[in-house]
Amino acid sequence: FVSYKKNMKTIRKYIILQLVILIYAICCVPSKLASNEQFLSFKFCLYYGLLFLSLVVYAILWQQILKKFPLTIAYANKASAILWSMLLGLMVFNEKITIFNIIGSLIVIVGIIIMIKGEQSHE
Repeated sequence: FVSYKKNMKTIRKYIILQLVILIYAICCVPSKLASNEQFLSFKFCLYYGLLFLSLVVYAILWQQILKKFPLTIAYANKASAILWSMLLGLMVFNEKITIFNIIGSLIVIVGIIIMIKGEQSHE
């Protein structure tokens, strides 16, 4: 039972880590929206304000994540922003996902898993 409880706590920590990385990936959305607007127009400024706000929220949450994870694990997981960005591109901007995108994302995920397993074996 103690092992199960420890595993659930670890899984919850990784879910929170991925949610923070998702916020980081979401930061790209207002940036891309602003790129379609006239420089210094109301919408341009609004989108960049949203970008700034989302980056501030991300920075605060990232500092909290760094308290809970070794730096190597946190930064290795940050590479999953590629996957989140790809999914956001599909959902928000109707971008296409190619087989090369999928292969690249799988390579990133495998790399993250290898990094996590390597760190856990040292503990």
